[in-house]
Amino acid sequence: MRTRCTVTALLAVAAVYLAVWPHEIGHATAAWLYGCKADAWRTGTHWYLAGSQGGAIDEECLARRGGGAVAVVAFAGIVVNLLLAGLAALAVRWWLPARKAGHLRWGLVATLLVALANGAEALSYLVLNTLWLKADMRIVVAASGVSRWIWPAAGLFLGVLIARALAGPVRRASGALAGPGISARLWMWAFAAYALAVGLAAMLSRILLSAS
Repeated sequence: MRTRCTVTALLAVAAVYLAVWPHEIGHATAAWLYGCKADAWRTGTHWYLAGSQGGAIDEECLARRGGGAVAVVAFAGIVVNLLLAGLAALAVRWWLPARKAGHLRWGLVATLLVALANGAEALSYLVLNTLWLKADMRIVVAASGVSRWIWPAAGLFLGVLIARALAGPVRRASGALAGPGISARLWMWAFAAYALAVGLAAMLSRILLSAS
Protein backbone atom coordinates (compact mmCIF):
# COMPACT_ATOMS: atom_id res chain seq x y z
CA MET A 1 0.00 0.00 0.00
CA ARG A 2 2.88 2.38 0.71
CA THR A 3 4.14 1.82 -2.83
CA ARG A 4 0.71 2.61 -4.26
CA CYS A 5 0.53 5.84 -2.27
CA THR A 6 4.03 6.88 -3.34
CA VAL A 7 3.46 6.17 -7.02
CA THR A 8 0.09 7.92 -6.97
CA ALA A 9 1.65 10.98 -5.30
CA LEU A 10 4.41 11.15 -7.93
CA LEU A 11 1.87 10.81 -10.74
CA ALA A 12 -0.22 13.55 -9.12
CA VAL A 13 2.75 15.95 -9.16
CA ALA A 14 3.57 15.04 -12.77
CA ALA A 15 -0.05 15.68 -13.75
CA VAL A 16 0.19 19.27 -12.50
CA TYR A 17 3.18 19.83 -14.79
CA LEU A 18 1.12 18.29 -17.61
CA ALA A 19 -1.50 20.94 -16.97
CA VAL A 20 0.66 24.05 -16.54
CA TRP A 21 3.19 23.46 -19.32
CA PRO A 22 0.57 22.69 -22.03
CA HIS A 23 -1.36 25.74 -20.84
CA GLU A 24 1.66 27.93 -21.58
CA ILE A 25 2.21 26.12 -24.90
CA GLY A 26 -1.33 27.16 -25.78
CA HIS A 27 -0.49 30.83 -25.24
CA ALA A 28 2.77 30.49 -27.15
CA THR A 29 1.20 28.70 -30.12
CA ALA A 30 -1.65 31.19 -30.42
CA ALA A 31 0.77 34.12 -30.32
CA TRP A 32 2.97 32.43 -32.93
CA LEU A 33 -0.01 31.91 -35.22
CA TYR A 34 -0.73 35.63 -35.01
CA GLY A 35 2.90 36.34 -35.89
CA CYS A 36 3.63 37.83 -32.48
CA LYS A 37 6.08 35.20 -31.23
CA ALA A 38 9.16 33.73 -32.85
CA ASP A 39 8.20 30.11 -32.14
CA ALA A 40 5.36 28.00 -30.75
CA TRP A 41 7.26 25.84 -28.28
CA ARG A 42 9.41 28.03 -26.03
CA THR A 43 7.60 29.03 -22.86
CA GLY A 44 8.41 30.65 -19.56
CA THR A 45 7.39 27.58 -17.54
CA HIS A 46 9.33 27.34 -14.28
CA TRP A 47 10.12 24.09 -12.50
CA TYR A 48 8.24 25.53 -9.50
CA LEU A 49 5.35 26.44 -11.89
CA ALA A 50 4.14 29.64 -10.14
CA GLY A 51 4.46 32.67 -12.40
CA SER A 52 4.91 30.59 -15.58
CA GLN A 53 4.16 32.41 -18.85
CA GLY A 54 3.84 31.73 -22.54
CA GLY A 55 7.34 32.95 -23.30
CA ALA A 56 8.55 35.98 -25.24
CA ILE A 57 5.25 37.20 -26.72
CA ASP A 58 5.31 40.60 -28.46
CA GLU A 59 2.44 42.31 -26.65
CA GLU A 60 2.59 45.41 -28.88
CA CYS A 61 2.24 43.16 -31.94
CA LEU A 62 -0.82 41.54 -30.38
CA ALA A 63 -2.34 44.91 -29.54
CA ARG A 64 -2.01 45.93 -33.19
CA ARG A 65 -3.94 42.77 -34.17
CA GLY A 66 -6.89 43.99 -32.11
CA GLY A 67 -8.79 42.97 -29.02
CA GLY A 68 -9.86 39.67 -30.57
CA ALA A 69 -6.25 38.54 -30.94
CA VAL A 70 -5.41 39.62 -27.40
CA ALA A 71 -8.40 37.67 -26.06
CA VAL A 72 -7.64 34.56 -28.13
CA VAL A 73 -4.03 34.39 -26.99
CA ALA A 74 -5.02 34.92 -23.35
CA PHE A 75 -7.74 32.26 -23.57
CA ALA A 76 -5.72 29.72 -25.58
CA GLY A 77 -4.10 28.16 -22.51
CA ILE A 78 -7.49 27.50 -20.93
CA VAL A 79 -8.71 25.91 -24.16
CA VAL A 80 -5.73 23.54 -24.13
CA ASN A 81 -6.52 22.54 -20.53
CA LEU A 82 -10.15 21.87 -21.43
CA LEU A 83 -9.13 19.78 -24.45
CA LEU A 84 -6.68 17.72 -22.41
CA ALA A 85 -9.23 17.24 -19.63
CA GLY A 86 -11.79 16.10 -22.19
CA LEU A 87 -9.45 13.71 -23.99
CA ALA A 88 -8.20 12.23 -20.72
CA ALA A 89 -11.78 11.86 -19.50
CA LEU A 90 -12.69 9.97 -22.68
CA ALA A 91 -9.68 7.70 -22.24
CA VAL A 92 -10.40 6.78 -18.62
CA ARG A 93 -14.14 6.43 -19.21
CA TRP A 94 -14.06 4.03 -22.15
CA TRP A 95 -10.60 2.75 -23.01
CA LEU A 96 -8.38 2.26 -19.99
CA PRO A 97 -9.04 -0.67 -17.63
CA ALA A 98 -8.43 -0.43 -13.90
CA ARG A 99 -7.06 -3.94 -13.71
CA LYS A 100 -5.92 -6.62 -16.08
CA ALA A 101 -5.07 -10.17 -15.09
CA GLY A 102 -5.28 -9.14 -11.43
CA HIS A 103 -2.77 -6.30 -11.72
CA LEU A 104 -3.42 -2.60 -11.14
CA ARG A 105 -3.18 -0.60 -14.34
CA TRP A 106 -1.31 2.61 -13.57
CA GLY A 107 -2.30 4.05 -16.94
CA LEU A 108 -5.82 4.59 -15.65
CA VAL A 109 -4.62 6.34 -12.49
CA ALA A 110 -2.13 8.54 -14.39
CA THR A 111 -4.65 9.56 -17.05
CA LEU A 112 -7.32 10.23 -14.43
CA LEU A 113 -4.94 12.54 -12.57
CA VAL A 114 -4.14 14.38 -15.83
CA ALA A 115 -7.88 14.87 -16.40
CA LEU A 116 -8.37 16.15 -12.86
CA ALA A 117 -5.37 18.50 -12.97
CA ASN A 118 -6.29 20.00 -16.34
CA GLY A 119 -9.94 20.33 -15.38
CA ALA A 120 -9.00 22.04 -12.13
CA GLU A 121 -6.59 24.37 -13.93
CA ALA A 122 -9.19 25.42 -16.49
CA LEU A 123 -12.01 25.84 -13.97
CA SER A 124 -9.81 27.81 -11.59
CA TYR A 125 -9.50 30.38 -14.38
CA LEU A 126 -13.08 30.33 -15.62
CA VAL A 127 -14.72 30.40 -12.21
CA LEU A 128 -12.37 31.48 -9.45
CA ASN A 129 -10.15 33.92 -11.34
CA THR A 130 -13.16 35.49 -13.06
CA LEU A 131 -14.97 36.06 -9.77
CA TRP A 132 -11.69 37.47 -8.44
CA LEU A 133 -10.61 39.00 -11.72
CA LYS A 134 -6.92 38.23 -12.27
CA ALA A 135 -4.39 36.88 -14.75
CA ASP A 136 -5.58 35.57 -18.14
CA MET A 137 -9.27 36.07 -17.42
CA ARG A 138 -8.75 39.76 -16.65
CA ILE A 139 -7.30 40.13 -20.15
CA VAL A 140 -9.99 37.97 -21.76
CA VAL A 141 -12.86 39.89 -20.17
CA ALA A 142 -11.37 43.29 -21.04
CA ALA A 143 -10.38 42.38 -24.62
CA SER A 144 -13.37 40.25 -25.63
CA GLY A 145 -16.16 42.50 -24.42
CA VAL A 146 -18.04 39.41 -23.20
CA SER A 147 -19.76 39.91 -19.85
CA ARG A 148 -17.62 38.90 -16.91
CA TRP A 149 -20.45 36.75 -15.54
CA ILE A 150 -20.78 34.58 -18.64
CA TRP A 151 -17.42 32.95 -17.95
CA PRO A 152 -18.06 31.53 -14.46
CA ALA A 153 -21.46 30.30 -15.62
CA ALA A 154 -19.78 28.47 -18.50
CA GLY A 155 -17.11 27.20 -16.12
CA LEU A 156 -19.66 25.78 -13.69
CA PHE A 157 -21.48 24.06 -16.57
CA LEU A 158 -18.23 22.53 -17.83
CA GLY A 159 -17.33 21.56 -14.28
CA VAL A 160 -20.55 19.55 -13.98
CA LEU A 161 -19.83 17.81 -17.28
CA ILE A 162 -16.28 16.95 -16.24
CA ALA A 163 -17.42 15.70 -12.83
CA ARG A 164 -20.07 13.47 -14.40
CA ALA A 165 -17.60 12.11 -16.95
CA LEU A 166 -15.00 11.31 -14.28
CA ALA A 167 -17.30 9.93 -11.57
CA GLY A 168 -17.14 6.37 -12.92
CA PRO A 169 -13.38 6.36 -13.56
CA VAL A 170 -12.74 7.77 -10.07
CA ARG A 171 -14.73 4.89 -8.58
CA ARG A 172 -12.88 2.33 -10.70
CA ALA A 173 -9.45 3.77 -9.90
CA SER A 174 -10.32 4.02 -6.20
CA GLY A 175 -11.45 0.41 -6.14
CA ALA A 176 -8.25 -0.70 -7.88
CA LEU A 177 -6.07 1.27 -5.46
CA ALA A 178 -7.92 0.20 -2.31
CA GLY A 179 -6.25 -2.16 0.10
CA PRO A 180 -5.45 -2.68 3.76
CA GLY A 181 -5.55 0.67 5.54
CA ILE A 182 -7.01 2.78 2.71
CA SER A 183 -10.51 2.04 1.51
CA ALA A 184 -11.95 2.82 -1.91
CA ARG A 185 -14.07 5.58 -0.36
CA LEU A 186 -10.95 7.22 1.09
CA TRP A 187 -9.26 7.10 -2.30
CA MET A 188 -12.31 8.77 -3.83
CA TRP A 189 -12.05 11.58 -1.30
CA ALA A 190 -8.33 11.84 -2.04
CA PHE A 191 -8.99 12.33 -5.77
CA ALA A 192 -11.60 15.01 -5.01
CA ALA A 193 -9.26 16.77 -2.59
CA TYR A 194 -6.47 16.67 -5.20
CA ALA A 195 -8.60 18.44 -7.81
CA LEU A 196 -9.73 21.03 -5.27
CA ALA A 197 -6.17 21.63 -4.06
CA VAL A 198 -4.83 22.10 -7.60
CA GLY A 199 -7.57 24.58 -8.46
CA LEU A 200 -7.20 26.61 -5.26
CA ALA A 201 -3.40 26.65 -5.44
CA ALA A 202 -3.52 27.85 -9.04
CA MET A 203 -6.01 30.59 -8.18
CA LEU A 204 -4.04 31.80 -5.19
CA SER A 205 -0.74 31.89 -7.07
CA ARG A 206 -2.31 34.09 -9.75
CA ILE A 207 -3.89 36.41 -7.20
CA LEU A 208 -0.56 36.81 -5.42
CA LEU A 209 1.61 37.14 -8.52
CA SER A 210 -0.57 38.90 -11.09
CA ALA A 211 -0.63 42.63 -11.58
CA SER A 212 -3.81 44.42 -10.55
